[in-house]
Amino acid sequence: MGDVHGRTVESRAGVTAFLAGVWLIAAPPVLHFAASSHAFRPYWVSMGLAVVIMLLGMVRAMAPLDVPFIRHVTIGLALWLIVVALLRADGGTALVWLNQLVVGALIALSAGLALLISMRR
Repeated sequence: MGDVHGRTVESRAGVTAFLAGVWLIAAPPVLHFAASSHAFRPYWVSMGLAVVIMLLGMVRAMAPLDVPFIRHVTIGLALWLIVVALLRADGGTALVWLNQLVVGALIALSAGLALLISMRR
């Protein structure tokens, strides 16, 4: 059966990462610009990271304790997302970049808390 509390915490962190990835993909068009090909150029790295974070979040939600290294990968990707937002050299909108910072921090925090709770057990 396994550790029910650990599975619950890890599953919730996975759902949080999945929903955050969905929001990261939806945020640029919702928050700021019309759909043009050059408007998405500053966000392609962020959207690629969001897709990977979504997929990892889905795996963590479905099989929480079967692939424990995904926690570390998720934390690394969230930190990379924050670094990409801080480097913002492509001239994106400040609101979208602030959103990216907050969501990246949320993903890193939820994955870090899940890691901390699993280490305590």
